[in-house]
Amino acid sequence: MFTERVHSRAQARDTSRIKVLSAAEELFVQHGFATTTIRQIAESAAVSVGTVMAVADKNGLLVEIFDRKIASIQPSPSGAPIARNPAAEIIDILGSFVRFFAAQPDLARAYTAILVGGKHPSIIFAELTGVLIEQVSDVLTRAGHPATDASATARIVHRAYLGEIFIWAGQGHPNPDSTLTELEKTVRYLVNGKAA
Repeated sequence: MFTERVHSRAQARDTSRIKVLSAAEELFVQHGFATTTIRQIAESAAVSVGTVMAVADKNGLLVEIFDRKIASIQPSPSGAPIARNPAAEIIDILGSFVRFFAAQPDLARAYTAILVGGKHPSIIFAELTGVLIEQVSDVLTRAGHPATDASATARIVHRAYLGEIFIWAGQGHPNPDSTLTELEKTVRYLVNGKAA
């Protein structure tokens, strides 16, 4: 009997969490992050303000929403034996994230500002760092780069990617094409040793 009550409480918590995150995402998209309030999220989710805050504050909600979306677009390794055009493969890997951020520029900017603030770390963002570095390193290794060089170059490519994302987030207008173009120039330079 005790375990049934604990299980039903855990189920209720999970259900509330899903309702809160869904309501928050819908309101953030419709009305913007800055103007959406915790009270509005609570009303939309049909829960109390306390229940919303038990899930997370507004910043934490956005980080969790974005983390879930980012997790769903993580690229899988190509598995091709030889990388014939490593720069293009790398841009394909990183480009999906640039396009994801560009699809919701205001929320993406709020998300990056929250991460820079350091109060709400993103577990997915940290895990994704390792995944992306590993995938870029794999492309470079398959293209014939020595493993040590491939790993070091992959880290530099990842930092360039983050730099472009944060530069884009700091601009007042969404233009993923210029971000992708700049990232592509950097990647081609690092991979091929010359400007695109």
